[in-house]
Amino acid sequence: MTNSNTAQTRQAPAPKQPHKPGPEYRRLDVFVGEWHMTGQQYGSPFGPTAKLTAVETYEWLPGGFFLVHRFEGLIDDQVMACIEIIGHDASSQSYVFHSFYNDSKTNEWQARERDGVWTLSGDWRTEGKSSKVRCTTVFSDSGKTRTAKWERSSDGSNWETFWDVKATKADHT
Repeated sequence: MTNSNTAQTRQAPAPKQPHKPGPEYRRLDVFVGEWHMTGQQYGSPFGPTAKLTAVETYEWLPGGFFLVHRFEGLIDDQVMACIEIIGHDASSQSYVFHSFYNDSKTNEWQARERDGVWTLSGDWRTEGKSSKVRCTTVFSDSGKTRTAKWERSSDGSNWETFWDVKATKADHT
């Protein structure tokens, strides 16, 4: 037999407040939206000289802790696509980009933001060799334009540009 008065006087634990993303996550807001990219690939181990066109989208996964990036485009007439999951790593105070490409390759990049300039870096294997890769991204025109220079280095000291791209944010008003 249960005492109904005892059951009624017990209080349920207060509902746990959902964990909210801090300001370090909000820095990624500059990427959110649809972007139309054009650019140039320069001949390198990453491929021949070619024109680039792509559409990119960035959107928050519900909860606001991970940004989902989709890239679909052409390098001349070759299809290129990837999806990335981007999050913040508190231990390194950087942003981690987990990338999955349409050619079955995967990679992990680290990015940092300083004074509005984003620098992404990591290693990439091409033709059986590892290269250091970095991308410097700058936003302008009140966040509506993004330019990026992708560079590679075999020794970490001498850098060669292999992509120059410009992306314009789509206006969905």
